[in-house]
Amino acid sequence: MHKTARQKFLMELLMKEGQASINALVEKLQVSADTVRRDLAELEKKGLAQKNHGGAVALNLSAMSRTERSVLIPNIKLRIARLVVEKLPRGATLFLDAGSTLSGIATLLKGPMTVITSSLDIAHHLSDKPEIELILLGGKWDAQQRLFSGSATLMLLEKYRADIAILGACALHARLGLTAGQESDAEVKRAMLAASNEHWLVADHMKLNRCEPYQVASLSEIHQLFLNTPWSEFDGSDSTKVHITDPL
Repeated sequence: MHKTARQKFLMELLMKEGQASINALVEKLQVSADTVRRDLAELEKKGLAQKNHGGAVALNLSAMSRTERSVLIPNIKLRIARLVVEKLPRGATLFLDAGSTLSGIATLLKGPMTVITSSLDIAHHLSDKPEIELILLGGKWDAQQRLFSGSATLMLLEKYRADIAILGACALHARLGLTAGQESDAEVKRAMLAASNEHWLVADHMKLNRCEPYQVASLSEIHQLFLNTPWSEFDGSDSTKVHITDPL
């Protein structure tokens, strides 16, 4: 197998299983341990993989741009987006967070609807839908994440209120809740929650059982949680309803 094909296989395997040992990767790829280590070293250099305790290797989600994450599992993200859109009431006003699953929601949205977002990609998807009133929050441009953030964004956000805030998950933990890898992202997420009546959260399986440095919200603050797989560590609560997409 060519190096490019091996590394693609490694990425897909880590995406599916979360992490893997060197020995397990050697067995699956039928190559030497040195070859696997060289491939993983290149992925680490690109910021796409990281070593965990015990020699296991996992995807380094926090170091990836939103574009890099979005190409890993587009079908899964689209299925989550479709489930969310099916449950949205007509005529609602939405805060849409940035992220690939949220972009999927934007592509499927039908009006009448009002959407408030700091994501340029979401604004692009909605710009040719006249039945949707679009409000783009400006501020400091983040080229890697393709969104606006910072104090100007937060000041603009304070002027609006929404029926539903739909957030993407950087990391989700049953006990520690929703966290973000960047402080500016966490601030915008918290502001959207504070200015909305209902709180919805979307997450694929790669975000589960993980934690990032900046706290956003506890799971008790989330009213509806949309996943692509059952989450054994958290099966819902009195305040959080869990929706799971149909299996492939």
